[in-house]
Amino acid sequence: MAERLSARTLLLGSVMIVIAALFVGSVQDPDFWWHIRIGRWMVENGRLPSTDIFTYTVPIHVWTDHEYLTEVLMWLIYSTAGAIGIAIFFGVITYAGFYLMYRQVRREPFVIVGVGLAVGAVAGAPIWGPRAQMITFALTCLELYWLQGYLSGRSRALQWFPLVIALWANLHGGWVIGFVWLGVALVAELIGWAWNPSNPAHRVHVRFLAIISAACAVAVLATPHGFSLYLYPFQTVASAAQERLIVEWFSPDFHQPFLRPFEVMVFLLVAGFALRRPTVYDLLLSLVALGLSLQSVRNVALFVAAATPVLIRTYSGYWKEVSAARGWKLALPSRSLFAAITALALLVVALATSVHIASEVSPSHQQSLTASNYPVAAADWLAAHPEVGTKMYNQYGWGGYLAYRFYPQPNRRVFIFGEAALMGDGLLNDYQAIQTLRSNWKTLLDGYGVDYVVYNRGEALANVLATQPDWKLVYEDSEAQIYVRVKLLS
Repeated sequence: MAERLSARTLLLGSVMIVIAALFVGSVQDPDFWWHIRIGRWMVENGRLPSTDIFTYTVPIHVWTDHEYLTEVLMWLIYSTAGAIGIAIFFGVITYAGFYLMYRQVRREPFVIVGVGLAVGAVAGAPIWGPRAQMITFALTCLELYWLQGYLSGRSRALQWFPLVIALWANLHGGWVIGFVWLGVALVAELIGWAWNPSNPAHRVHVRFLAIISAACAVAVLATPHGFSLYLYPFQTVASAAQERLIVEWFSPDFHQPFLRPFEVMVFLLVAGFALRRPTVYDLLLSLVALGLSLQSVRNVALFVAAATPVLIRTYSGYWKEVSAARGWKLALPSRSLFAAITALALLVVALATSVHIASEVSPSHQQSLTASNYPVAAADWLAAHPEVGTKMYNQYGWGGYLAYRFYPQPNRRVFIFGEAALMGDGLLNDYQAIQTLRSNWKTLLDGYGVDYVVYNRGEALANVLATQPDWKLVYEDSEAQIYVRVKLLS
């Protein structure tokens, strides 16, 4: 027992316990609400939605629900265990991704492994949480673990990856990133083959990776959407309106303090490559992951998944070279004494982390967060006044919550909600024109027949509506205001 309670156990155990507090948290993703509402709809109706059901603006738009299976799971969990169950479910999924990263580097010096995992966990902190994207993060970690095992000659588990892709394609639209990592490995092996054609391993790897990629391309078809699923990721990437409107699709703003750990991790990676030349695979993997993360802040999670093991391997290799050249050895304390200290320290860390997680996912904390981020009281007022309004204009981030509260009430259909690809660039552009008060904002409201507006208190649109004679403020609180056309009240 004393042999297991070592310095390695203390450091890695503490890190793996503490980072769990970053992964299990309250529900804050605005898309959560419409995810569980459509999940409930699918359970009740026994089928997938074919067109939009939540808005009155784009009801004929075809809905390729790329994450239908996740939404069903979310509703089933939420209906039985509430927000706490959702928080734990996605926390475990994220934690599984980090465990797979640890498995990649478990043979490296434990101090570098522990620090590297901690850096990755903190760098991705703005992204972690109860959201469907964590499934893509975890499956990316699984794929990269298998790729590393195959390329190093330790494992052929990658042969099962087409089955994973088939499941991934039913869980989240991020499945396409699986082909990106396969492509990175394939290009790295092609470069190795061209550089050293006498080495038969590269030729074998290229052939195997090509076969796996082709099998994965076929496996994507194992969804209810068939060939239409191939187009969905590209519709999202090609949408200029989404890039302008949706915050998580913005490029990282390094003036924001919460992105500083990500910035530090990038610098550490660059410095590591300066200390020790990376393999072609590690270099390409890091460059592609960095490019994705600089394109969109939501891809920071993918950067963490790809770059954390690379960071650890790079610094571990440098440390091994330097320590061997200089004869450095790590002096360890008395085993029995240190075992007792380790056991006590891990117990304290586990208790502290458990208390923190419990406070984060407590119903009272969740209720407070929801009330401060969504129009809860305004929705209560609308529920108490069912006669008010026929067509709503709502804030984009609130659309999912309002759909969750009011579907299927016809006069509470939302103007827009967070499934941006389903909304289409046309509606996204019109929404943006109204909220930014472009010259045609009144014409657009009239054209859509909007007769009541649910919007953030103090924002430009709400302030301007207060000056319009044909609009009247009927409700306000610290979060939201509701304006109704005067002719509706007369």
